[in-house]
Amino acid sequence: MATALKHSVNTTKTNRKHLSRWAAAVASASTLGAALPALADATATVTAPVTATATITMTLSITTSLGTSTDSDVKTVAAAGHAGLSLVGPNPQWTDLVVEDVLLDPADTQFHFDLYCFPIIGCQALNVSLTNFTIASTAPMTSPISATGAVAFPAASLVAQGDYATTGVSTSSGTIVNYTNADFTCRVQSLPKSRVGLDQFTLAPVVSVIDPASLPAGVTALTITIASNLTNFTMVGPWSAGNPFDLDHDGQVSAPDLSILLSQWGGPGSADFDGSGAVGGPDLASLLSAWGT
Repeated sequence: MATALKHSVNTTKTNRKHLSRWAAAVASASTLGAALPALADATATVTAPVTATATITMTLSITTSLGTSTDSDVKTVAAAGHAGLSLVGPNPQWTDLVVEDVLLDPADTQFHFDLYCFPIIGCQALNVSLTNFTIASTAPMTSPISATGAVAFPAASLVAQGDYATTGVSTSSGTIVNYTNADFTCRVQSLPKSRVGLDQFTLAPVVSVIDPASLPAGVTALTITIASNLTNFTMVGPWSAGNPFDLDHDGQVSAPDLSILLSQWGGPGSADFDGSGAVGGPDLASLLSAWGT
């Protein structure tokens, strides 16, 4: 019984410690609540229309016993794509854009290269078929929205992946999986009927160095650079107002959301509503002001 009593006392002390921290947090939040900005945001899933295209320039550099030879080919293909967006600021005059995920999916195509060109002898032809190729983000990207709607994501975390097969002077096949960083920009616009659109995309070239172990005999290096001209590529979709304080997405701000906030206290997390880098008193005040909504 003495052991049980000791355990009860220790538990009570622990609970009091947690409660005192919570009370201090509430007190801090109440003094800061008046200065909190009003938050309003929206979410959207946007997709590319069937008319969207991408102009892909593939540059191939190959090294053999004859040296290194480089050539480029350009193809315009249909392009699919989608993106998940979080829009921050009074709807629809948003101030910041979070691209939760984005994917560019150009149609399968074949490129032709003339390599190792010599007088009289001519060139060695190489055809490269690129299939199931996509470029996708691997982490959310955040940018303020300029007065013109421009957003920029320097060194965005991306993965380029797909299958390739070569015929002609060299026959081989393999898979490209290239985790890389590339600058990515676009423009975001509020459109009629509660829609949001992305256009004016730019994406820095993506360079993939093929694993030498997968190359055919006689080929010691192969580099594939893919540059995408996205002038005719857009994404559009409906936006809907969201509640940033509904952390567990159950449709109401309540005890589970408070529990999530307290579990993130003092560090980064989804409850960092004011964007300070750490969950604290102002974030707690914001959540309590939205209680029950």
